[in-house]
Amino acid sequence: MAVEYDLESDTQAEITEIRAFLETALGGDPSPDGTVFCQGMYVMSTRIAPDEERSTAELTGFTHRITVTFRFANLATPDVRDRNTALMVKSVIAFSERFGGSGLLLFNGERAVAQWTPDGLVFDSGWEDWTEVAAVIPLLAGHTMRALPQPFL
Repeated sequence: MAVEYDLESDTQAEITEIRAFLETALGGDPSPDGTVFCQGMYVMSTRIAPDEERSTAELTGFTHRITVTFRFANLATPDVRDRNTALMVKSVIAFSERFGGSGLLLFNGERAVAQWTPDGLVFDSGWEDWTEVAAVIPLLAGHTMRALPQPFL
């Protein structure tokens, strides 16, 4: 099964700005459609059409306007997966700081593993990758860790 993390955000930023940000944050190779390729992972970003925005206010407290999907390669080595997990976390932290607002990072579209609001970024304390991937641990310093609500489970 493919491993995928979906960043959902209420940012009003243009998709071209988000794609340029991701290219820089990830240090990957961009394709003409805006996908950024890294060894063992690719990242796609899409703007939700205004008439298709999914209001998840009842569940998450914000309107879903942007999706960024981090898709991990099934055949990547454990070292590459760990490196990409750290790269994703670093990018999510930078995204929340750069674009603000509110958002979620979901594992395979269901499990909330990070959430941010104007009050700050919180990582789910029950998510093993945050505590077991050595390259991720220092990235979380200064961020709150606690059990997050799971509105999609």
